[in-house]
Amino acid sequence: MLSLKKWAVLVGAVGLAISSTAQVVTYPFPRGLPASADYTVRTGGKEIFAWGTPAFSLAAFALTGETEVTVTAIRPFKKVVTRPTALGVQGTVEDNTVRFRLNRPCQLSVEFDDQLRRPLFLFADPPETNVPKPGDPNVRYFAGGQVHEAGEIQLRNGQTVYLAPGAVVRGIIQASGVTGARVIGRGILDATTRTNKLQFVTLTSCTNIEMNGVIVLGSFGWTLVPKLCENIRFRHVKVASWRDNDDGLDIVSSRHVTVENCFFRTKDDCISVKAFGDSLAYSDLRTSTRKTAGQEDESAADRTGYADVQDVRVRDSVFWNAEWGNALEIGYELRTARVRDLVFQNCDIIREERGAAISIHNGDIAAVENARFEDIRIEDATGKLLDLRVGLSIYSEDCPYEFSRKNPKRKRASGGAWLLPGDEPPAAHAKFRGSIRNVHLKNVRITAAKMPPSVIQGYGPGSEVSNVTFENVLFHGKPVLNAAEAELTMEHANGVRFISR
Repeated sequence: MLSLKKWAVLVGAVGLAISSTAQVVTYPFPRGLPASADYTVRTGGKEIFAWGTPAFSLAAFALTGETEVTVTAIRPFKKVVTRPTALGVQGTVEDNTVRFRLNRPCQLSVEFDDQLRRPLFLFADPPETNVPKPGDPNVRYFAGGQVHEAGEIQLRNGQTVYLAPGAVVRGIIQASGVTGARVIGRGILDATTRTNKLQFVTLTSCTNIEMNGVIVLGSFGWTLVPKLCENIRFRHVKVASWRDNDDGLDIVSSRHVTVENCFFRTKDDCISVKAFGDSLAYSDLRTSTRKTAGQEDESAADRTGYADVQDVRVRDSVFWNAEWGNALEIGYELRTARVRDLVFQNCDIIREERGAAISIHNGDIAAVENARFEDIRIEDATGKLLDLRVGLSIYSEDCPYEFSRKNPKRKRASGGAWLLPGDEPPAAHAKFRGSIRNVHLKNVRITAAKMPPSVIQGYGPGSEVSNVTFENVLFHGKPVLNAAEAELTMEHANGVRFISR
C-alpha cells in the first residue's frame, strides 16, 4: 500500500519497451447506464465511461503504446493500491486524483483505503483485429452505443456473435451440439437488470468454441458453463459480478479447456471444475468403479455416458473471490471416474475473502489427479491457502436428503458443506468416496497479512489425499519448509513434502 503523499513512479516492472506514440480507443456506451458514483476516469485526453455497481465500478478502453490514466475519487482517501501488484503499476497522487502510466493492455483493480466494495476495475484491452462486418450471414452483430434486449441467443455452427465496443446486450446465450462458433468483441453481456437466477452462457456438448474480449457483468446464477464440451477457449474475458451463486466459470465434464488473460471478480467461486450426470448413471458407475490408483474401470464410465474432466489450462489471469466459494476450485460435484491434468499457471489471486485460494473438494467418486498450481501470486487471503478434502458433502450424490443441497428445508450439517460423523456414519458412504493424488504447488508467493492455513483431509483407507508437494512456496519471500510453517493440518494424507530451492 502506498501513501497519499507519494505513490512512487511507474512502469519499469512491466518490462516492455515504451512506445513514443499511443492510441486510446474509447467505447461509445449508450446514455442512461448507471454511472459510477465514486470515480471519474480519463486517458489519452478522453473521459472513459465508468459503470457503477453495488460492489465496484469498472471502465474499459483499448490501448496501443503508452498512455497516462487519471482516476479522480469523489471522496477523500488516505491510501491507494493497484492490483495485481506484480505488474508494478505505480504513480503519483495529487489531491483526490491518482495518475499512472500504462504501456500495455492489462486488467487492474484500483483500491482506495481498503474499501472492498468500492474498487475501480480498469480494463485496458488489446486492440481489436479482424473485426466482423454487419450483414455477414454468419455474424450476429450487436452495434455499439445501444442497449440490445436480445432475450435468448441460440448459438449456431460456425457463427460469430459480435458485441461491438459500447454494445450492451441483455439476454442469455445457449448452445447445444454446436461447433466452430465464437462470442467476441468489446461489448458487455449485461445481467444486472435480471431478477431470476439463470445460467448466463451455457454450452452443452459443443466443440471448438471461443469467447474473447467481452465483459460479462452482474450474473445471477452461474456465469460461463461449458458442459460435456471439448476444445473451448476463453481469452481476455472479464467476469465481474456480486450476486448469489455467480460462479465465474464452471467447467463441467469437459476436456481441453483453455483460459487465458481473463479477469474474474465473483461473489461465489471464480473458477470451479465439476462433473455431473443423472442419478441412475451415477449408481451404475459408483458400484462398478474402483477408485484406487490404476484400477478405475473406464468401461464403466463409458457405459454410463459420463465424461471425465481432462486437460484444463488456466493461465495469465486475475482472480478476486468475494463472500462465498473459492478462487481456484475443483469440486464439489465430481461424479465421474477421473478428473485429471489440470494446470493453473502465472495467475494473480488479488483477493480471497472467505474460502480458499486453492481448493479441491471431492464430494463424490472421482479420482482427482495431476493438479498443478505454478507461479501463483496470492496478495490477500483471509481464508485458507490450500483446502484438499475427500468427504461426504451436502452436494454429494449420496448425501442423505435431510442434509442435501437439493432439500430446501435441509438440516444444517456440522461441517458447513461437509457432513461429519455425528451427522451420518462415515462407513456407510466409504465405498462411494473418491481420492486426490499428485497435487503440486510450485513458485507460490504469498503476501497476505498473515500466513493463511491449509487443510489436507482424506476420508479413510482407499480415499486418501496423497502425493502433495509444496515447492518453493514463499510467505513474504521466506520459504515455507514444513507443515508447521504452512499452518497445515492433515488426516488420511500421505506423501506430503516440502521442497525449497
